[in-house]
Amino acid sequence: MKRDIRNTIFFALLPAFFLLLLTEGCKKASDINNPEQQSGEFWLKGSVINSHTHTGIANATVYFTGQTILTTDANGLYKVNCKTMGNGTYDVRVIADGYGFGFASATVGNNSALVNTIMLKPLAEPVSIGSQGGILMMTDPESLISDGKTSLGIPAGAFSGNINVTFTRLTGIDVPGYAPVNTLNLCAVNIGPTGTIAGKAVELHFAMPFADPTVDNLPLIRYDIATNNWVSTGILATIDHVTNVATVQITDFGTYSLAVTGSFSETQGNSGTTVSLALDPTLSDIDLTYLAKNEYPDGTPETVSLSYLKNIASQNTRINGVRISFTDATLFTFNYIGYKPDSLAPVKSTMSSYYRWVPKVNYNIQEMPMTTTINGMTTVGSIEKQVYRSGSYWQYVHDQGGGGK
Repeated sequence: MKRDIRNTIFFALLPAFFLLLLTEGCKKASDINNPEQQSGEFWLKGSVINSHTHTGIANATVYFTGQTILTTDANGLYKVNCKTMGNGTYDVRVIADGYGFGFASATVGNNSALVNTIMLKPLAEPVSIGSQGGILMMTDPESLISDGKTSLGIPAGAFSGNINVTFTRLTGIDVPGYAPVNTLNLCAVNIGPTGTIAGKAVELHFAMPFADPTVDNLPLIRYDIATNNWVSTGILATIDHVTNVATVQITDFGTYSLAVTGSFSETQGNSGTTVSLALDPTLSDIDLTYLAKNEYPDGTPETVSLSYLKNIASQNTRINGVRISFTDATLFTFNYIGYKPDSLAPVKSTMSSYYRWVPKVNYNIQEMPMTTTINGMTTVGSIEKQVYRSGSYWQYVHDQGGGGK
């Protein structure tokens, strides 16, 4: 059936072929409709790596739109059959023992598929806490006050025996999911082992990334990995405006964040000149990288931490893929069809005209205006990143020497 369709297309285009022979001589290349799709398998290949060491993470669990479940190999690699999945955009979510959460967006088309490399942040080193209790403390990377501390206080009697407790601050691309509508995540942390229940309430102290004397309380929300949503705990954190620290008590370990009224928005913006890269036709994937930028030409408010603004943008950008870092390069794999038949059958047995598949990728530098609003205070800036798409095409070739190949 495929051969009949191909021959039908060739004969339908026969007058155009003769015109090309008369006007172009030996060779003509142009972007045209594919005369035939590739037969066989076409894979989307991705990777999961340690964000600190950039080494692959084995046995990570990969979810595609909450349905397809895969496990990474010894090198942190996974692959999905694109023809089984079909064209479209898919949410990718990853979890692994000893790490935070990872998210990406995979796009599958006729001739190419793209997915960001997912970087997982290692959880903090565990600290053994016994029945006497203890305090875990860190310098908060988003604190408005220089050298501000975020801490976890565990009272005596919270545990009957020793527990290896981890206390990890999550920022930017490491913050799982998205905050509920009309809110933004604030001071996200992971307390492990997840599922542990303390016999007495433990106390969280968050070094705040912004100062607002009108805000005395903020709701505490918890991440539900099963639904990939942040849900209300019904608990409020109290803010000390002298120290600019928010305090809240919990008993169940897991991933928490404060929620602040606010929003993040971005628009498509302007694209720079298209750059085209030729791809190796003997391969089927290439790893690409770029460093995204986040700028605020008009400045930022003194009452909001710049690192918090950048991390909110990093977590929430969604145009042309999701979650980009402004401090670490964005890595991704561009999967393409590199081994379509070098030559399809000539138009007639007496002619040597044929199609040759030419794999290419195009990209533009996209600048996207963005607006962040935190409790009614608005900051305007921009995001710059590279946007990639397939540039592959069929090349029509007439070889007067004959042979077609």
